[in-house]
Amino acid sequence: MTRQGSESGVPVTNMGQTDEVRTQRDDAPIRDEDVNRDFKYEVARQVGGEGLLRCLKCGACSGGCPVGAVTDYRPRKVLGNVLLGLKDLVLSSDDIWMCAACFTCEERCVQEVNFTDIVTILRNMAVKDGYAAEGYLEMARTVVEHGRVVPKTFAVDRMREKLELPPLQEPAMDEISKIIQASGFDKILALYKGRDTSK
Repeated sequence: MTRQGSESGVPVTNMGQTDEVRTQRDDAPIRDEDVNRDFKYEVARQVGGEGLLRCLKCGACSGGCPVGAVTDYRPRKVLGNVLLGLKDLVLSSDDIWMCAACFTCEERCVQEVNFTDIVTILRNMAVKDGYAAEGYLEMARTVVEHGRVVPKTFAVDRMREKLELPPLQEPAMDEISKIIQASGFDKILALYKGRDTSK
């Protein structure tokens, strides 16, 4: 969209902004009420989020992403939506749970954005806002119940013995419980008790 300059008569662009509704890849409209202008600053203020505002959206992160090579996941899209202030969309999206934390994006980013740290911040925010992925909730429940992500089984014991590894130690459940309570993790899990998060 261009307009005439006030004095020179030269067309002036308005930096791509129009009165039209902007759309995402799936053509869902983005309206003013969808935008939280403080969201990017909220993320950038947290430890690990400092590099967010340096992002140029160049695409180096997405170009090297092994998850993006086999799915439609794009770190650049996540960063773009954070920078746009689309808090509800970002936190409720499956995209933030698809990162494999391989750090390829961080190796390639010339701006040192540290996407893996940012996605961890976004996941923590999502959990607190009620958007946890079911797989992560199951792992959390297993840690609370058994003291480890994967419960000890007879097959694991037998395999460790065959490989001449020492037996797994029993987790110190009293210490784990103290950590869970001190961190407030028990309260976060209580938010999800009885809720179907598989949708």
